[in-house]
Amino acid sequence: MKRLARDGRGVTGPAIYVGKSRPFDAVRATGLGVFGALLLSGGIAILPFVLPHNRISVRGLSPDNFLTPAALNAINVTFTAQPGSALKRLRVRVDGQPANVVVVGDHLQWVPPPLAEGRHRVVLQSGSRFLWRAPARKVFRLEIDSVAPTLTVDDSKAPIALDQPLTVSGDVEKNATVKVAGRAVLVTKGKFSQRFAVSPIGMLRVEAIDQAGNSTVVERRTFAQIPQLQGVHMSATSWTNPNLKDPVMKLGDQGQINAVVLDLKDEQGMVGYRSALTRISDIGAASNTYNLASAVAELHARKLRVVGRIVTFRDPILTRAAINASRFDEVVQGSDGRPYEASTFGAFANPASLSVRTYILDIAREAAKLGVDDILLDDVRRPEGTLSELRFPGLPEVSVESVDAMMVQFLQEAAASLAGTKTRLGISVFGIAARHPDDVGQNVSVMARYVDYVAPVVYPSQWRTGYYNVLDPANSPYEIVSRSVRQFTKQTEGTDAAVLPWLQDFSLPPGRKYGAAEVREQIRAVREQRTGGFLIWDPKVTYTASAIPADAPKVPVPLSSGVERTAATVPSLASTTSSATRDTG
Repeated sequence: MKRLARDGRGVTGPAIYVGKSRPFDAVRATGLGVFGALLLSGGIAILPFVLPHNRISVRGLSPDNFLTPAALNAINVTFTAQPGSALKRLRVRVDGQPANVVVVGDHLQWVPPPLAEGRHRVVLQSGSRFLWRAPARKVFRLEIDSVAPTLTVDDSKAPIALDQPLTVSGDVEKNATVKVAGRAVLVTKGKFSQRFAVSPIGMLRVEAIDQAGNSTVVERRTFAQIPQLQGVHMSATSWTNPNLKDPVMKLGDQGQINAVVLDLKDEQGMVGYRSALTRISDIGAASNTYNLASAVAELHARKLRVVGRIVTFRDPILTRAAINASRFDEVVQGSDGRPYEASTFGAFANPASLSVRTYILDIAREAAKLGVDDILLDDVRRPEGTLSELRFPGLPEVSVESVDAMMVQFLQEAAASLAGTKTRLGISVFGIAARHPDDVGQNVSVMARYVDYVAPVVYPSQWRTGYYNVLDPANSPYEIVSRSVRQFTKQTEGTDAAVLPWLQDFSLPPGRKYGAAEVREQIRAVREQRTGGFLIWDPKVTYTASAIPADAPKVPVPLSSGVERTAATVPSLASTTSSATRDTG
């Protein structure tokens, strides 16, 4: 049989092999004629015998086939012969046993039965031996394999500094191929290594594929080491107000801060920058207060990183638009099926709604493309209240574990939406989440696995008396910040996500008036915990400059063009539930 075409890894489409029985040469033809003449001369009558030159075609098999059971079940093998009369002489055997073939028009069809794991032989034979002429014969080898290949990825827990190279290496079973972040990697004697000139950001996917098509995937977080950020928050309106903006810029010029947290979408659901996303204006959320690209350019010129803050599921504008349009599946519901309103925040957008998540992540993606260095997601949580009274349309069941899984899926989608950009991902979480994650659906130890940093809100004025054994938290800024940050550091152990606390630079009457001394005490507490830095909040954007030390580290602004976030696999809500393990500390 003469092979005309072959897929090197097995059957992935119709494979055609064409061959023919061996033709007689002149000598053999002459010999046969003489032999026939001798028989006739001896008085024995024999009809002239001529062996046809058979052409045999095979579709659906290659000489060597590596198949999963599912692939075996899907293939359809046909045998044809020319002239057609030769079809009757075709015989097919599998592991020495006759195969069940049927005649369909001008060809034989063989639908393989289920075959056991391992190696098998399919033999195709045309005719039988006559004198010196052997029958045409072709052997096909099948290996059925349902076992995923072994794959080991060397694990390095040390975060890689921004703009530094990263090498991913490991071992894989013989004859398997490997892809790292979608790139084919050379495998030599079962070992592979892929070097990135600059470390990607996010979840790195390593995949091994064996000859049958089985695959094994290992995902590793690549933690580009976060520089020590010292930042302050600015609202959209404060950016356009020189009386508020100029003092913040001065903090940067004097080396007191190296980052600005700028509102992209705030607690009211207003999108502050001029966006090209039509849905924002359609629901009345566009304020068009500032030009984001220009703001990024200005902050980068001052060597300041831009952290774009997006308030996620707490969104009165989005929920009101959904209710008015009778899209109640986009809103968290109570047990009575009506929109659930939590405290003074109003209705909450439904984290289980694809439409809601897409709206939020479209904003993140647009901001990343406009040059924002970090996306900081706020209010990634459920509304306050008794969990059993809440309904999340699209979530099969409501439980602590399913809510955890819902938040994890959103963070995985957020990371995927930033794939191909140079933007890092962070989340702001409630201070109580470290010890009471179920109260708001913020399981910090799980969520931290999918982000570059966690920003807990640890304002001293928010704590109840006795929390962390501090009798008067508002009047003990050092003690309460120190103990709460220590708890968050514990919760994020093993994730390599940095802790970047939000500190208080405002007063809450009738409590203690906060000034330079109180802000300094919080900063001292954070620095003793060796965190990723700190962020300061004042809703009036009037920061106490004398409290902030002028020692902000220099940070890469903007990131090297080689640093890109890699995409992660995003499972369904159902598949995420089992992986969202809990650790309440």
